[in-house]
Amino acid sequence: RGAQLGILIKGPEVLESTRKVDTIVLDKTGTVTSGRMEVTDVIVEDGTDAAELLRLAGAVEAASEHPIAQAVARAAAGAGPVPPVESFENIPGRGVQGVVDGHAVLVGREALLADWAQHLSPRVAAAKAEAEGGGKTVIAVGWDGSARGVVVIADTVKPTSAEAVAALKRLGLTPILLTGDNEAVARRIAAEVGIDVVSAEVLPEGKVDVIARLQGEGRVVAMVGDGVNDAPALATADLGMAMGTGADVAIEASDITLVRGDLRTAADAIRLSRRTLGTIKTNLFWAFAYNVAAVPIAALGLLNPMLAGAAMAFSSVFVVGNSLRLRRFR
Repeated sequence: RGAQLGILIKGPEVLESTRKVDTIVLDKTGTVTSGRMEVTDVIVEDGTDAAELLRLAGAVEAASEHPIAQAVARAAAGAGPVPPVESFENIPGRGVQGVVDGHAVLVGREALLADWAQHLSPRVAAAKAEAEGGGKTVIAVGWDGSARGVVVIADTVKPTSAEAVAALKRLGLTPILLTGDNEAVARRIAAEVGIDVVSAEVLPEGKVDVIARLQGEGRVVAMVGDGVNDAPALATADLGMAMGTGADVAIEASDITLVRGDLRTAADAIRLSRRTLGTIKTNLFWAFAYNVAAVPIAALGLLNPMLAGAAMAFSSVFVVGNSLRLRRFR
């Protein structure tokens, strides 16, 4: 039934985990949000051409698979041919760098540029802060030793995410939004879908630490994610659920795969697993009760062997029939 609903459960031991889970950590990009980010503005330093900034930034970002990077690459490609990048390097949680048309280009967090003594002017820094205050993501761009401007990007919440969060809460779970984005972006998204607890500006390796900290507090933690950076956290969580629309390594590290990429399926997966576990317990109870009651009667010769055989067959039919009720799960 899970497969019919787009829920792939890797093994029976997963069922036990779903019964105990009390906290669910949700990665933001690609899980709660669509992950289809779009460039909404380009703010440049004096003397810098906006089209040139987008062209160079898009060239470097085209080599990355991150949704933010792909948004910049799409915008650059839409404006004209994008040159190839050389010496590309991904700096986890901070950004990317590479050489484009002879320029050493940095794209990512403002802190990445600061590491190379490239600082935004007060005017651009103020525009960046204003955009972030409005819940947008902003990446800084610099080349040849100077910060050149910022690219403003916005993501949209999946239309089903708020409904999914409400369903998870009804199951007794505490949802937590986990993201590498800034606090303002995270709070906006969380408020939109009904999540009260936010863990923002978390580097990829920090996601594992967040899961471990929650487990250290005595919580049983489920994690839902879709990216390469989510794989270690999915493996660390008591129950890992990967979006089927995400990276293969995340799917491999998870216990449950949500084929459709719809967060509501996470709640369905937990409900179905708990229902299945309840059915198993019901079957075991009646099987034991049935035998405890009937075996002594048969041993005393008070039960006709033909009736005993029929009764045993009936017990098997009962177990199978009870289990088949799961096919009606909605």
